Amino acid sequence: MTEAGKSALPLKENSRAKGKGSYVLLIELSREQTTVIGSLKVSRFPRGYYAYVGSALGGISARVNRHLQRNKKLRWHIDYLLEKASLRDIIVCETEDRVECTIARGLNRRFEAIPGFGSSDCKCPSHLYYDPDEMGQKIMAVLGSLGMKPEYFTKQSHGGWLDRYRAIG
Repeated sequence: MTEAGKSALPLKENSRAKGKGSYVLLIELSREQTTVIGSLKVSRFPRGYYAYVGSALGGISARVNRHLQRNKKLRWHIDYLLEKASLRDIIVCETEDRVECTIARGLNRRFEAIPGFGSSDCKCPSHLYYDPDEMGQKIMAVLGSLGMKPEYFTKQSHGGWLDRYRAIG
């Protein structure tokens, strides 16, 4: 991986994130939360870092930009968690193939799964994973081991997104 350019770009304007594929939202929860997540029972989320795996075969930028919105209709499990947490970074894997569950299985081998979260439409144990420490570099390594070429976007203080890491390949 190499450090990319210095200018911050809103994700919706970044041509490298306009395709189809899967993504991983890297989330920080600054304090423990207990909340109801959609149809799931009351769930406890410890302080720490979370990675949510999603797919966007209709377009990555539209899906991710929906996750970035505040005051939206709560539709998916992740919408409930994002109301209480900070979205810090985004990892994008552009592909025409459905790889969301492949990514989830890879993360399941490395991190603690939050049972049933985001996986009601598949057989995965979860699409949300927890670690007390930052997860970005570890996830990039997992994705690389799966033969993927992810791109890593980080949030800047003025709200734009910087393409921080690009896979070599």
